[in-house]
Amino acid sequence: MEYLKSYQSYSQDEMIVEGLNLRPLFIQLKNSLNKKTVANLIIGSLMTIMATNQVLTFIENNKEIPEVDKIVLVDTVSKYKNPQTLRLSSNGWDHIKESEGLRLKAYKIGDGMITVGYGHAERIRNSKLRAGQKITQEQAMQYLIKDVNVAAQGIKRMFKQWEEDGVKMQITQNQYDALVSMAFNMGVSGLRQTEFAEHLKNKDFEKAAHTIKVTGVSDKFPGLAKRRMKEFRMFVSG
Repeated sequence: MEYLKSYQSYSQDEMIVEGLNLRPLFIQLKNSLNKKTVANLIIGSLMTIMATNQVLTFIENNKEIPEVDKIVLVDTVSKYKNPQTLRLSSNGWDHIKESEGLRLKAYKIGDGMITVGYGHAERIRNSKLRAGQKITQEQAMQYLIKDVNVAAQGIKRMFKQWEEDGVKMQITQNQYDALVSMAFNMGVSGLRQTEFAEHLKNKDFEKAAHTIKVTGVSDKFPGLAKRRMKEFRMFVSG
């Protein structure tokens, strides 16, 4: 479904509900005790094809949505921003630092990379770092800032390219934080090749969100399950 240049060009809201598979989410919203989480998935999907004023009009005119749920949805709309305007929040920084852990002594794990600080990794053949070499906390933070910037710029570039492909999308601060954390961990190109990214680009926020929980998790990297669960919760929390 193409981005709506004019909401009025669609004669029936039913086309939007069916096109984005929103009916199951509307049912969940009505019955859920955690309405904000479900509302976040609904608004995320709507924001892929509408401007903010169009989303608000859609909510106001939709007779299927109870008034109490409309209040939650309208409140959620204000949290969605253009990804290009966002920066990693303090919560996002804390999550990455906690998930990566701090190692001031460089080490190798057998993947052709040498790692130090907050998960900073370099190819051994191109690195000046040596196993056992120590760095300071200040150096660790410098590496972290550089690596976060690479991940953040990669996420913004991804959304920009999607927009050029006709997929205009807005996201919340928490969703941005989750995306940057995942890109930091697995690389921007690695993230873009996942089912999660595919579902997100296809405007299915619900599938995308639940796919986070298994993205990159394997027998080789079982420890990622805990991190991905945190990123999932971050993504759906709005």
